Amino acid sequence: MTRTTRTVPMLGAAAALVLALTACSSDSGSEYCDLISGAEENSSLTEADPTDPEAMDEITSTFRDITDAAPDDIKGDWETLTSAFESFAAGEAPTDPESTADMDTALENIEQHVQDECDIELS
Repeated sequence: MTRTTRTVPMLGAAAALVLALTACSSDSGSEYCDLISGAEENSSLTEADPTDPEAMDEITSTFRDITDAAPDDIKGDWETLTSAFESFAAGEAPTDPESTADMDTALENIEQHVQDECDIELS
């Protein structure tokens, strides 16, 4: 499998999370939940082109902010996701299946945590 072939699923999963964030809403009052729900209001995130370095930088910045505010029990998963976006923004992509699996796991954990803690369902 080539590097490009492995990159596509990761970009797809990451893009799915960004698009899922556009469906969020929350009145929890926590900084973490507020940052997640605020992502929906940022049209540059919802319309981001994953091949555009500036768009990827903006997504990465948003994810860094969420990571910084994330509770300790989910922070590692946000760090995994943010690290992947930083790689994409730098024009690099993981080339091993373990990285893809780690990102998939992080996305699943984040989805469940956001639903449990923020009452936001990512779809």
